[in-house]
Amino acid sequence: MKKIIILLIAGIIVSCSNYGEKITQDGTEVYYEDPALKEMAEATAGYLKEMGFTDGTPKSVQITKDSMYNFRMVVQEGVEKDENMEVSFMALGFLLSKEIFDGEAINFQLCDNTFATIKSIPIEGAKTTVKN
Repeated sequence: MKKIIILLIAGIIVSCSNYGEKITQDGTEVYYEDPALKEMAEATAGYLKEMGFTDGTPKSVQITKDSMYNFRMVVQEGVEKDENMEVSFMALGFLLSKEIFDGEAINFQLCDNTFATIKSIPIEGAKTTVKN
């Protein structure tokens, strides 16, 4: 009985978590907190689908903005320590900067399943790395 109550409470807590509004694309959830980011979240969902990231398996990302844009992705525990994956995250971050965030620098944040940041990878941005 005690286990059932704990599971119910955990379910309520998870269902009450507010990560913002959500757009779903082929199993990938794109959250955004600020209504001003809705178009950017929609563009992100479309771009992730176009590049094959959305494949029907559950994934969650979140777009936020403070002094710069943050692309926050839920990852499995331990991924933040994998140097090969970090290179992949940097490449994805650069592409997102170029295609979605108008070439601006972004923070690519690796998060646990509650969107608590585990690691932040600064992405310089397409504007500053590509000269015309």
